[in-house]
Amino acid sequence: MLGLTLVACQKPAEPTKTESAASQPAQAKVEDLVIALDWVPNTNHTGLYVAVEQGYFKNQGFNAKIVQPSEDSTSTLVASKRADLGVYFQPNMVKRLNKGEPITAVAAILQHNTAGLLSLKSLDAKSPKDLKGKRYSTWEDPIDDATVAALVGEPLQKIPGESTDAGTALRMNQFDYILAYYGWDGIHSKIKGIDTNFFFLKDYQPVFDYYSPVLIANSDSLKQNPERYKKALAAIREGYIYAAQHPVESANILIKHAPETNKELAIESQKYISTQYLMDNGDWGCFDYARWDRFFNWVYQQKLIEKPFPSKAGVTNDYLPSPMENNPASAAQSASSEK
Repeated sequence: MLGLTLVACQKPAEPTKTESAASQPAQAKVEDLVIALDWVPNTNHTGLYVAVEQGYFKNQGFNAKIVQPSEDSTSTLVASKRADLGVYFQPNMVKRLNKGEPITAVAAILQHNTAGLLSLKSLDAKSPKDLKGKRYSTWEDPIDDATVAALVGEPLQKIPGESTDAGTALRMNQFDYILAYYGWDGIHSKIKGIDTNFFFLKDYQPVFDYYSPVLIANSDSLKQNPERYKKALAAIREGYIYAAQHPVESANILIKHAPETNKELAIESQKYISTQYLMDNGDWGCFDYARWDRFFNWVYQQKLIEKPFPSKAGVTNDYLPSPMENNPASAAQSASSEK
């Protein structure tokens, strides 16, 4: 298994339309592929839209449809086989796996967690501990609240509610800090000229370097048709590698497919998030199983679930493609060097 994982995580060459098309056999039948987002289209999703625009899905024999479901219903769509893949988050999977939902994370969209605590700079907090006693905007999710409490300290002064523009809400004094994602709310605040502090969760406790977001698939469907999912992930992998290497161009592709998106925010967010897609070796999608397990073990230790999850619960690297399988030019170069 380790050998397979290492092969699937080697550094790939940059994908191109020509190479991708040349490397794929003629498809006798085009299959529909439904991908459910987690929220409104944003730069977490750019690689998916790139894969549509650049023809990577088509080259693998898919007619891909990207849909935006209602709030927190992505796992339901995937579990019920109404969507083939879905964008989700490791913390959200706890509740679903605990209920026995047949979902499995098959690719890490980002390699590291970009979530953190956002507050106004005028609050003069130097670390999360300085936020103790301040008003915390909560979605009332038990795992999120326990995460924040572990960094800030109990008790949390909770202000229930949701904000689609965290920086503006802070400036309007609706609350003092919020759990947010730097690639969207952090960047958005900068664009608006709102001076903020951002404390990345992973910088204060490594256990909070959980995977967020991920792609999930139906566990039964994976077993029934593994090649279908390998082909789908091969197309998506090409999309995210392109996005990592061409942030402005890929941001414009996102805007083309989601014209309601704030253009300036999309481009500036893409410049940041494109640095987060790939592993150190330049490949995309692989999970570190130890890091995955460590977060779920923390959830159990906090008594947020009654029983611990087994190792590698709800996650696999088995459907990620090998770069050698999808880039003949790279394979030939490797073979030549071996000679």
